[in-house]
Amino acid sequence: MMGSIDRAFFTLAVLMGLAGMLLGIQMGMAHDFQLVPVHTHINLVGWVSLALFGIGYRLGFAKSGGLGVLHFWIAAAGAILLPLGIYLATTRQQEAVVIIGSLLTLASMLLFLVNVVRAWSAPAG
Repeated sequence: MMGSIDRAFFTLAVLMGLAGMLLGIQMGMAHDFQLVPVHTHINLVGWVSLALFGIGYRLGFAKSGGLGVLHFWIAAAGAILLPLGIYLATTRQQEAVVIIGSLLTLASMLLFLVNVVRAWSAPAG
């Protein structure tokens, strides 16, 4: 996966984008917008953030390798658990998953920062 971390991020981003769109369409058809925060976070964290991570790795703005793979798995878990946790908090008043998802998403952004700084620090060539 190390050689294709950009593609892994972008593929998951597209899947999350589709999930967000499908949820949005379902909410619109049902005229029930209780899950707008879930829809929003699927699109923002799942589609936008993951796609930007993939683009960042593809363009060399972030250094891939072992930390890039770790970043992918933490970002993937956060992108899935955060909206799922929002759903559980909204519908069942269960907040543990949203807390875990939020912390994973934060850790993902911090790892991306580390990989961006590593790319800046790498010798040119």
